[in-house]
Amino acid sequence: MEKVRILIIEEEAQDYLNTRQLLDEQTSTLNIDWAPNYEIAVKRIKQNTYDAYLVGYHANHLTQKRFLNWLYKYTTVPTILITKTAEPIDPSHLDSYRTDFIAHDQLNWLLLERIIRYLANLLALQRRERNFQTIFDNAFQLMILLTLEGILQEINQTALKFFNVNSEMIIGSLLWEIPWIKSLPQTDTVFQLAIVQAAQGEFTHCEVKVPNAKNEMVIIDFSFTPLTNTAGETEWILMEGRDLSECRALEQQLTHTTLHDQLTGLPNRHLFLEYLDQAITAAQSNKDKHVAILFMDLDRFQLVNASLGHDMGDWLLMEIAQRLQGCLKKDTILARSGGDEFMILLDQMQDLNEATLLAATINEILASPFSLDGYEIITAASIGIAYYTGAEESTDLLRNADTAMYRAKIMGKAGYAVFNQGMYKQAVSRLQIETNLHQAIKKNNLVLLYQPQTELASEQLISTESVIRFYHPQNGLMSSVDFKPILEETGIIVSVEEWMLRMACQHLKAWLAAGLIINRIAVNLSAHQFRNKRLINMVVESIKESGLTPEYLELELTENFLLEDIDSTITTLKRFKDMGIRVTIDEFGMGYASLNNLKRLPIDSLKIDQSFIKGITFSPEDTAITVATIDMAHALGLTVIAEGVETIEQRDFLCDHGCDFAQGHLYAGPMENTAFLEWGKQYNKMVNTTVLSTGGYGQRMV
Repeated sequence: MEKVRILIIEEEAQDYLNTRQLLDEQTSTLNIDWAPNYEIAVKRIKQNTYDAYLVGYHANHLTQKRFLNWLYKYTTVPTILITKTAEPIDPSHLDSYRTDFIAHDQLNWLLLERIIRYLANLLALQRRERNFQTIFDNAFQLMILLTLEGILQEINQTALKFFNVNSEMIIGSLLWEIPWIKSLPQTDTVFQLAIVQAAQGEFTHCEVKVPNAKNEMVIIDFSFTPLTNTAGETEWILMEGRDLSECRALEQQLTHTTLHDQLTGLPNRHLFLEYLDQAITAAQSNKDKHVAILFMDLDRFQLVNASLGHDMGDWLLMEIAQRLQGCLKKDTILARSGGDEFMILLDQMQDLNEATLLAATINEILASPFSLDGYEIITAASIGIAYYTGAEESTDLLRNADTAMYRAKIMGKAGYAVFNQGMYKQAVSRLQIETNLHQAIKKNNLVLLYQPQTELASEQLISTESVIRFYHPQNGLMSSVDFKPILEETGIIVSVEEWMLRMACQHLKAWLAAGLIINRIAVNLSAHQFRNKRLINMVVESIKESGLTPEYLELELTENFLLEDIDSTITTLKRFKDMGIRVTIDEFGMGYASLNNLKRLPIDSLKIDQSFIKGITFSPEDTAITVATIDMAHALGLTVIAEGVETIEQRDFLCDHGCDFAQGHLYAGPMENTAFLEWGKQYNKMVNTTVLSTGGYGQRMV
């Protein structure tokens, strides 16, 4: 059993010895120290922990009185004053929670233990009361203790500060008689009902608007909790109040954040659809009400992000949003869908032409340069317009406008298109093609065709260009013109062109093994592939896997994307040249290549676009451009390929003006692998026969 440690503070040694002897005879559970004076007592109390103090009491002892005052401030330990028989106690020496007294002639351990335990319990209760009061007063919530009749008994400091009152003003008052509650219509009735329910043992709560210390009306959520005794009977009601002002403000902020674009502050797609739903509902009840939406996508916005950074792109979007708002009527809804897309709702139109006029106006205002951090940026938008016809849901109308916007882009950007049902059917067809293209390689739905390239001077078969076709399950064989844009937009073009390169190299190897005499094979690369980090490795792997040498491969690239980053382009092309791979600029004349950049590119040849070849026999402009291109290329040490040669007159014109190679239906159209092998053998045999019969090259033939 743990011993009870007691300090006896007694100046008279004989009284200490008598007390000590008495206690030792009655119990062995004590550990007793003695302080013969108050100075030693203070030292022992500061150095040790005691369960109780026994103080020999002396009335009118000034030093003892000062000691007791110190003791009550310094410790919270039960203190028993041992008095002489019939000696009166000064009430100022007693502390109601920790002090008691006993006459020396009545002293015994059983009584002393009971007093110590009683005082210890009182002190523990006092600590709990103080802790509760501290928690009560400093609680974050407003707290009020009520009787079952609704009379206010306690109110914490948080509530007093909130309502700017003092406790004396309201303690003892009926809750609904407090002035700030009584002045609020119906609030007193709400509180009375809540107290009746709580008095019956039911938890309840209510939200009311009350004035705070600044006389601002705020929303408080009050709860009423019944407090029961050990018998389970409700004795008190705890009323707690939580200020919902910040919570509601945060909810509003979150709602705004959820429904608005963080960058521009405009409504987002979700909120735009809500406005659109409201406009459609209004239009359904008023046939004279017209609704249209404009779906905008900025043209070449990605170029700004790529060249100047995303921060500059964000800045541009904010400036565009401001400029758009400046050209709209006050109640017109402008929203940002995300990225570089904006949406406009027109629900107050007097004339259906307002939508198309607004689309034209938008591109007019966007045509003025944006000045951002020293950069002059010019942008434009492709805009799709969809009118509500009475049958569409909001999502359908937005989809239709999006579809029209893509049509506007295809038509040349910086313009607008109005939705019609034909666009929807085309969009569905496009989506189906995209889905099929994703599986095209696995399902062997891609086909490589080959169109021959001949040397004009000798008519010899020199090369072939590989062209891709897609076998659509419903539409049959499709030209690359119809599906290549989809490949590029989805990024599938990278894997498809890798497959093309591998297959072309394998087919050429097989032709050579079968005895076909041909110098090389040409494969087209897109801008996506050219920017692919694996490009060099992919080309090397394809050549090695086929067993060819690099001299057998020719890569065709369009001039526009080559000039986007001229230095990086030169580095990549030089690596191809160092390997022995030929490089040709395809569709030359359709882009914007300058002569200065052209002479810097490590290339081998130019391919004149077929749009110029088509008119060389009757169009002075096409004739001049073609001849100039041939002369310029030769001056730069490049060979020239003419694409789209279909007539003998075109061939003869090109031959007479020094063009090196020709490709077109005059010789043959694109053919599959085995068909090209057979055609090539027959063509070479025919050429060789002609050479033998004429004694040399120079006899032009088909």
